[in-house]
Amino acid sequence: MSAQKTSGYNKPPLKDDDRMILSPAETIKRNQASGVWGRVTLDALFRKTAQNHPDRIALADAPNRERWTSGAPRTLSYAEADVEVSRLAGLFKALGLTPDTVIGVQLPNTTDAVLIMLAALRAGLIATPVPLVWRGREIAEALSTSGAKAVITIDRLESGTYAAWMREAAVDVFGLRYVFGIGNDLPDGLLDLNAVMKEVGNEVPPAEVTRSVNAADHLATLTWTMGPSGALMPVPRSHNHWISAGLMPMLEGRIADGASILLPYALSGLAGIGCGIAPWLLCGGTLHLHHPEDVQQIARHARSCEADVIVVPGQLAPLVDTLLKKQDPPRTIVAVWHAGADNSVQPPHVNAIVDVTLIDEMAQVARLRGETGPSRALPSGPVGAPSGVADVPVLLEIHVESEGTSAAPLHVRGPMVPERAWPGSATADWPDAANGYLRTRLVGVRDKGVIKNVDANPFLDNAALIGGIGVELNALDQLYAKFEGASDAAAFLVSEPTLGTRLCAAIVAKPGASVDEAAFMAYLDAMKIGMQSRPHGLFPASSIPRNDAGIVNRKALETLASEYKATG
Repeated sequence: MSAQKTSGYNKPPLKDDDRMILSPAETIKRNQASGVWGRVTLDALFRKTAQNHPDRIALADAPNRERWTSGAPRTLSYAEADVEVSRLAGLFKALGLTPDTVIGVQLPNTTDAVLIMLAALRAGLIATPVPLVWRGREIAEALSTSGAKAVITIDRLESGTYAAWMREAAVDVFGLRYVFGIGNDLPDGLLDLNAVMKEVGNEVPPAEVTRSVNAADHLATLTWTMGPSGALMPVPRSHNHWISAGLMPMLEGRIADGASILLPYALSGLAGIGCGIAPWLLCGGTLHLHHPEDVQQIARHARSCEADVIVVPGQLAPLVDTLLKKQDPPRTIVAVWHAGADNSVQPPHVNAIVDVTLIDEMAQVARLRGETGPSRALPSGPVGAPSGVADVPVLLEIHVESEGTSAAPLHVRGPMVPERAWPGSATADWPDAANGYLRTRLVGVRDKGVIKNVDANPFLDNAALIGGIGVELNALDQLYAKFEGASDAAAFLVSEPTLGTRLCAAIVAKPGASVDEAAFMAYLDAMKIGMQSRPHGLFPASSIPRNDAGIVNRKALETLASEYKATG
């Protein structure tokens, strides 16, 4: 497919050394033979729709965008979006960001985020979306580990001063050339991306990239999880990886060509890209960006934009289904679950519900919910989509050694599963691989073709996923205990049916003192701790329960929290 040219320029395409293909040759050959992998990139999917349906609406901001971040809400056709993507890609090239350079993106769920992501891919860059809950140390670690040369952020999101946080983090990142910002109130030291685009005007050279081998096998993104050591671990995916991941919910949900999709997830992992961006590009539909504030707002937005597909956290799916009354046109609800969450409760539903279980940041499984509702079981062996149909492509294979009652780690492989670590990361944290399978942080029991009791493997109860973001509980113990009002402290998890897993802290106050929650939160602010590491609840304790080896008994702390709530 020929790239759109900016008027006045017809320069020869860039060349690259194809060094950013991490998939083994045998994996590429196997996935191509199955028909799942091809030669189409994510940008090529976008360009195809822009060519065939230029006037179709591609992207739309949430109508209330100005309430929670800068910028008036925008609606762009595919033709309009394609022009902006080309201009941004050309700017990246003009700035010397050559193919396979990493560019960081920490942006809320807006049209800007999608356009920048697509522009990075069009320029042959590797985008690393930084989770919005990260601050200081996590941002600096991610940008340093990925070797990012540029990063783009927003001035504010709700009360968060993201541009100021990024400026502070960027100081500690060696090799970072550009720190861009979007918004009306950018601090000194950040380049205003919109102002730069206005200054260069329309005369931006096109960012044409020619690969010596299949471009779809090249890395597109680095998303993030946490390794066993507690260090941030980049998860590298190619275009083919993402297309395979997106096919799972798209095929299982029977998402039609040109569908209207409402997405409340930022573009920072499988939930946002695998369940939102990739299906949108595959169906060539309209993507409505949503910032979650309350459940009723999701339903109102779905009605106002006439969404065919609504992506929601799994715990909220029944309520969203109820709010979208029977008299409304039928919709598909994509319910996103982090493996280990309790998805066993299922009231009758009106709309089609597709349960998507995220296996950390390594894979996702989509299953259309039947009359009996979802369960925590996952299919064992090859997984295709749509389920129940013969001869469908295998998108994932799940394997557990044990049969019967013994729990064992889950292993995954398949077209959506990355096999090799990012070269710049601590490869010791990368999961063990055997016969192409990756060992995940989940455990389960295989029984008659399904894997039951799937749960997080918390590395001796010291690691966890909070909203899909990894946290290391031992490290949090030490951080919390350094609060000047504490003599000891520990982090622990509690389960809530609607909110899911929440992080809490038990604080042992110094003699004669009491726990000052406001002072504790101010301490975390001063330490530049991301939101995923901030406890949802703070509980006083007389002591921290530990075993003889000094390991924190986090189950006992959860019981303590329950008793504290019950007694007031």
